[in-house]
Amino acid sequence: MLSQELEQAARIFGRSLRQHKAVQRYLEAQARLDADPSVRDLDERFRTLYQELGDRQRAGERLTPHELNEFYALRSQVQENQLIADRDNALNEVKEYFIVVGLQFNQALGIDFVTLATS
Repeated sequence: MLSQELEQAARIFGRSLRQHKAVQRYLEAQARLDADPSVRDLDERFRTLYQELGDRQRAGERLTPHELNEFYALRSQVQENQLIADRDNALNEVKEYFIVVGLQFNQALGIDFVTLATS
C-alpha cells in the first residue's frame, strides 16, 4: 500500500511524463492510427498473429509454409503503412526518453530503480 504522499507524487510524475513532447507525439500518432479502422485492424491482426505464432514456436510446434507466408505478407503490409510507422517511431522516442528518466531516477535515489522494481 502506497502512502497518500507517495501516490500523489506518482500521479504528478505521471502527468509530467505525459506532457513531454515525445509522449505527446506518441499519443497523437496512436490516436491517428486508432481513428482509422482498417489500419487499427491491420495492426491488431499482425500483433495477434505474431503472438500466436511465437507462442506455438516456443511450445515446439512447427509452423507451416502457409502460416509463415501469411505472417510475412501481413508484416509487409504493416511495415508499409505510414500510420503504423509513425506510431512505432514515436514509441521508440518514448522508450528512449523513459530510459533517460530511469537513469535519472537511479542517480537521484542512488539505486538501480529498474532492478529494484522488477525483483
